[in-house]
Amino acid sequence: MVEIQSHNDANELISLSGAYLELNESENSLPIGLSYRLAENFRYYGPESPLLLSILEQGRAVGVAIMTPPRRLILSRFETSVEVAMVHLTRYLRGIDMPIPGVAGPATEAQVFSHCWIEGIPSVSSKPVMRLRIFEARKVADLPLSPGKLRLACMADQPLMMQWIAAFSEAIGEPVDSNTARSNVEQYIEDRQLYIWDDGGPVSIATETRPTRNGTTISTVYTPPEYRNKGYATSCVCALTKELLSDRYSFCSLYTDLSNPTSNSIYAKIGYVPLGDALSFDFVPSAH
Repeated sequence: MVEIQSHNDANELISLSGAYLELNESENSLPIGLSYRLAENFRYYGPESPLLLSILEQGRAVGVAIMTPPRRLILSRFETSVEVAMVHLTRYLRGIDMPIPGVAGPATEAQVFSHCWIEGIPSVSSKPVMRLRIFEARKVADLPLSPGKLRLACMADQPLMMQWIAAFSEAIGEPVDSNTARSNVEQYIEDRQLYIWDDGGPVSIATETRPTRNGTTISTVYTPPEYRNKGYATSCVCALTKELLSDRYSFCSLYTDLSNPTSNSIYAKIGYVPLGDALSFDFVPSAH
């Protein structure tokens, strides 16, 4: 029998479901990373209380759902009948009258939840937002790198990095205002997570985010148009992956947009292997 356990503390979720999430650490890097961050600061993502749910079967964790309003519901990989679990999860969320703006997670889980959520509600439809592929690297190919070197961003880089983070967010269809871009960059620099490929000045960036027990995620890979087609992004990701693996992690993961075959082939050359696909949907008013 499927049960839904709500948590008022991220440490409770980690205690009950953390070991389950770590069985598929790369695929579950987003819910793991969110739970770790919320364990440090419960209001890290905003003033509203996050929603933290463990999905249990016979008392054992088989899935996790996390939401930091007003963002989408994040699903882990589920190790049970996904259809049955999503029916129970949908029923629970409706019972607590929780508005859900969208969902993101492994392809099957996200798709089934999306179908369950809009079923019987003619006023709401599901809008596919992005199809991603999850990659993992445990070793790095010995590739020739572009001119330049990898370095951490510093506060002197902040004005330019704000522009680049805003441009990246715009490019992936999730634009941010200047205040959000500024706070994101300040946090990245403070946490030593924003890396620059520097060839006589910044030419490409990538961030390290959501570290887990054994791995971490590379994200926000961006090269401005004037510096593209020179191999800078490949060099940046390759050097950063190598540094993170040699430093403290067993693996690095990253998500790529399936509509961009170029980036997928680049990451494969570096040493990243595909693990599975992830989908995100927004729930929007139906057109009548």
